[in-house]
Amino acid sequence: MALLFISKNDSPSDWQEALASLEPELEFKIWPDLGKPSEIEVALVWNHPAGALGLLPNLKLIQSLGAGIDHVLTDPRLPKNVPIARLVDTELTRQMVEYVVLAVLNRHRRIDELRRAQLSGDWQVIQPVPIGRSRVGLLGFGHMGQAASNALVNLGFNVTVWTRTPRSAGSLTSYHGSEGFPEVLQTSDILICLLPLTPKTHGLLNAKAFAALPAEAYVINVARGAHLVDEDLLAAIDNGHLSGAWLDVFDEEPLPPDHSFWAHPQIVMTPHLAALTVASSAATQVINNLRLVRTGKPPQNLVNPEIGY
Repeated sequence: MALLFISKNDSPSDWQEALASLEPELEFKIWPDLGKPSEIEVALVWNHPAGALGLLPNLKLIQSLGAGIDHVLTDPRLPKNVPIARLVDTELTRQMVEYVVLAVLNRHRRIDELRRAQLSGDWQVIQPVPIGRSRVGLLGFGHMGQAASNALVNLGFNVTVWTRTPRSAGSLTSYHGSEGFPEVLQTSDILICLLPLTPKTHGLLNAKAFAALPAEAYVINVARGAHLVDEDLLAAIDNGHLSGAWLDVFDEEPLPPDHSFWAHPQIVMTPHLAALTVASSAATQVINNLRLVRTGKPPQNLVNPEIGY
């Protein structure tokens, strides 16, 4: 039987080697070479062409190459009744935690301001705020959100969590739903978005949300670009209400060269690299999921398409 690999962002040779070390008999195919479509059991995908998965009559598993699955669910011709799994991998999580801590510390120690002072020849000493007085609001409390919050708490940050539905956040203060959203905003000097993208979270970071943040708050988006209304963020920064933003994801990727984010002095941009899947680490989960679905069992990290994650 065979696996079909569909991704322009990931190395097929790395995946082929990693999967072969675990399942030598698995035939590895790279889109658009389908061979015999009826032999393909699993599709390993990132931003696949719409309708591609519908060409596979015996598909048993759609496995995302990343933690997000919105790129799968937006396919209007997505096959029904085929389980979809997202990737939850220790290396992926480690990278995200590392990146979030970097972005938060950058704001907490005012590195952007110090960099601008350096470029203007200004010897500027900025007195650090005690870390416990830096209030961090975390939108989303899935696997990555929990790991990021643990790291930030261990550093001494005051972390508050918001989730779409009620869930336990341990000792952390948590809010949920539309009623709790303004509460977390009002207590966030640094706001981090780690939410899955669903119709209910699309455009959630907008003018109304930014107005609810404290003066000089800072926004970090490492989830999906469509969570953020670009024009609203620029207006909130340019009118002085927000101090800046750190963005790794964008509604259009690559970001168009004429976009205002590129040259904005108070926005840090990176090209969607906060957490990149490493084949040698994640391949075990893919093979385990394939073995589960072959026996009629659900895969690990099964997605509920009705709620979008």
